[in-house]
Amino acid sequence: MTSPATDAYTTRQSSASPTPDFTVTVTASTQTVSTRRMTSDSTTSGDYSYSDSGAGTGGSSGGMGDGNTGGTGGSGNGNGGVGGGNGNGNGNGNGNAGGTGSGTHSGSGGQSQRPNILVFICDDLGRADLSYTEGNIWTPTPHIDKLAWDGIILNRFYTNPICTPTRAAFMTGKYPFRTGMQTASISQGEPWGVPLEFKFQPQYFKDLGYQTYHVGKWHLGEYTRQYFPNARSFDYSYGFTGGAANWWNYTEGWITPVPVSGRDVRENGKRILANDTNNAYYPDLINHKAEQIIRNQDPSKPFYMYYATPLVRSASNGFGDAQASVPQFQLRPSALSFSEQFPERKRQLALIQALDDTFMRITEAVVNKGIANNTILVFFADNGAPVPKAGTFVRGSNYGVNWPLRQGKGTLFEGGTRVNAFIWSPLLKKRGRITNQLFHSTDWLPTLYEAAGGNLHDLAAEKLDGFSHWKSFQSGLNYGPRKELVSNIDQISNQYAMIYEDQYGGLYKLLGGNVLNNVFTGWFAPPGTNAEDTDEAPNWKTWTPISINCNFPEGTEVSPCVPWKADCLFDLTNDPCEKNNIAESYPAMLRLLQSKIKAYNVTSYPAVITGYDPASQPELWEGWWVPWKDPQPFDEGVTTNPLIPVESF
Repeated sequence: MTSPATDAYTTRQSSASPTPDFTVTVTASTQTVSTRRMTSDSTTSGDYSYSDSGAGTGGSSGGMGDGNTGGTGGSGNGNGGVGGGNGNGNGNGNGNAGGTGSGTHSGSGGQSQRPNILVFICDDLGRADLSYTEGNIWTPTPHIDKLAWDGIILNRFYTNPICTPTRAAFMTGKYPFRTGMQTASISQGEPWGVPLEFKFQPQYFKDLGYQTYHVGKWHLGEYTRQYFPNARSFDYSYGFTGGAANWWNYTEGWITPVPVSGRDVRENGKRILANDTNNAYYPDLINHKAEQIIRNQDPSKPFYMYYATPLVRSASNGFGDAQASVPQFQLRPSALSFSEQFPERKRQLALIQALDDTFMRITEAVVNKGIANNTILVFFADNGAPVPKAGTFVRGSNYGVNWPLRQGKGTLFEGGTRVNAFIWSPLLKKRGRITNQLFHSTDWLPTLYEAAGGNLHDLAAEKLDGFSHWKSFQSGLNYGPRKELVSNIDQISNQYAMIYEDQYGGLYKLLGGNVLNNVFTGWFAPPGTNAEDTDEAPNWKTWTPISINCNFPEGTEVSPCVPWKADCLFDLTNDPCEKNNIAESYPAMLRLLQSKIKAYNVTSYPAVITGYDPASQPELWEGWWVPWKDPQPFDEGVTTNPLIPVESF
């Protein structure tokens, strides 16, 4: 495949307290009731169907529920379905499967309300920067680890290598090259976004009766109000519409070639005025808002929350120093004891502590509301960490670490696209495990839709690229419906890659085209450690069940890959760190994947990227970034404080 060898990144404008135990009430077949802690060996059983009215919580064989519309019962003696009468509905349900009751008596047999969906997406997180992955002793993340190990860890989870395309894929269920979002992340003042013809994920859940919330980062379009979160099916939105705001005064912009900066923080699309929020640490600001939403949520109505934290990114557009973490995190032992010789990495260690605390507070809000048993939590990163040698091309490096994976953000090597992810819920029958099934960010839409009781046939007309993994999650399988994925195809920057699973379960990856400016294609070791030593267990980490074994010396290339000269092929099963280019040794596999990538390329949607528009300059809009092409670009602003309780949203 050939395409122009221009690099889009160079030609465009720059853009603690412990968590409470999670418990669930379990109704056994003998109709005795017990409570047990959610640990890795805990399971729930029973398939869930959701009635249109009623309330209740499910357990191993279905919780106690009240409702008017019966569903399919779970395991039990004489238990009706969801909302079904206990022998008084339309189905008595003697035996292992409950009947489908339609009575109004209480019955145990499943969930009477659709589960709450909480999506937690973090920014530019390195593979090795959570302690549950590579066991990094400098990045302890106990609160994230706890639910990761108690849920299902997605060890082969893939995204696009940069922010906007990944978030577009998540929202639409389509590959970025099929929505015109394949080339770059949106910079301030650029009049483009995800085309309005594509339906966003919250709309699917609104169709199922959900209340939908966006909190935090957006980065999917802002030049007219049609691209704001509220116009794309979120009932409520609080955060910034761009990609990387200053965490103290909420401005976005850049230093070179000419300094440009404007404020960007909004509630339901309206400007939040400076005297209302200034000097509040931004991660805390949106944390308070998310906690407030959860606290005030009507428990009889399911909610869908897209929580997009700005953590763990710290360096962007020259504002890195201003976005350093607050002292409470800098004084954590892991950050405080780290060598002063590596100040950038030391700052990043503190930000990772802030990330873990943010996660703790969100999950505690769910627990304190009493809805944990009927909530599905999803955690993932939008892409890998930007390594220092690539910082010029991806809006700065945060000194995150993808080691031992190759390269990072902005590239199609594994360090840019294979990221941390897991799903947690008491509704998962078989959890406390790791799965190696291929999973792409497009898969969340159908997976969560099915988990919420939606009919997958209703998605057929959308022609999604995503697959639902819900049945494989529930069955405990280590394989899923996806057998190949496209990391990206972009003719402007000339990048393409895909992964293919053969009939024996082996994973092969094709990678071709540019790698940023085609200078650095290697590995970035954790600063201040002996990561490049050949010791079996280097002192910077302890091995975990998902630590990556490169099968070759870490950080050393075996057979060169120069993708801008010739396509590379890797055996990811035996070479997860992409050290050994086997293109010459496996010509048939190389040709197969080349033919596949060409076929995918035929279906590409033209890239919608456009350049900076001077009419957007903040100095023209009282120091704000506004939807300057909208009929009403400037609004009166709102006064909002997440610390002040409100009745509802």
